[in-house]
Amino acid sequence: MSRAGQGRRMTKKRKKEILLEKLKETMGVVAYACEAAGISRVTYYNWFKEDEDFREKAENICEIQKDMAEFALLEKIKKKDTTAIIFYLKTKAKDRGYSERTEVTGADGAGIAVNKKYDLSDLSDEDLAALGKILDKSNEKG
Repeated sequence: MSRAGQGRRMTKKRKKEILLEKLKETMGVVAYACEAAGISRVTYYNWFKEDEDFREKAENICEIQKDMAEFALLEKIKKKDTTAIIFYLKTKAKDRGYSERTEVTGADGAGIAVNKKYDLSDLSDEDLAALGKILDKSNEKG
């Protein structure tokens, strides 16, 4: 049979190139890129795990998503969108005090008592001695 009649199989390298092109076209959405390239997601993730060069290129393409989201957020902030401003400050301006903090306390602000009982009756004398040493060290530090 002649070579022309066999049909040409695409190389793995070429399949990876096509998938990376589709990943770029879909702005990093793996499922859509795989569908467009005719390659399974399992194959994508295998290549991602095993091929450092492929992984690096895919990660760089996926950064597009973050860049676009950041740009859209900043555009909302320019339009004085309160929700966008709050979100930005809570995530990017924590050093200026824009963060939420939750304190968990007992009744009337008192501390929370933790009462945990341990049954040590099955421990050997050797185990009890070792535990005693650990507790002694802990008390020295505290």
